[in-house]
Amino acid sequence: MRDVDRVWNRACAHDGTGLGDQHLSRLLQVHGVLLHSGAAVTAGRFSPAELLAAASSAEYFGLYSLARLLRDIPAAAISRLDEQRLDDEYRDLDPDGLMIPAAFEAHYPEARDDFDPVTATVSR
Repeated sequence: MRDVDRVWNRACAHDGTGLGDQHLSRLLQVHGVLLHSGAAVTAGRFSPAELLAAASSAEYFGLYSLARLLRDIPAAAISRLDEQRLDDEYRDLDPDGLMIPAAFEAHYPEARDDFDPVTATVSR
């Protein structure tokens, strides 16, 4: 398994403590809810502060359009039109679901020190 895959798996389990690990984990949490449940559920599940933190995490990986969208998510709790607009915008922004993995894989080699060291597991 590649180091980048180990770091990704660690972020999915919310185990890393490095700055990069925290950004990736935070972004994946919000992304998962947004992808599977939509903007209104995301607005209800995460506080405005958590959504701002996720937007900062998106910026960390160079995903500025996603960051802007995440900052708009609280509007989905108020307006059905905003909810639909944000759901459509997210789908258009990342139709194949590859935006975050691609940004992470591009960023990781340049910022390895922002992530906890990778330790290989030994199989017996």
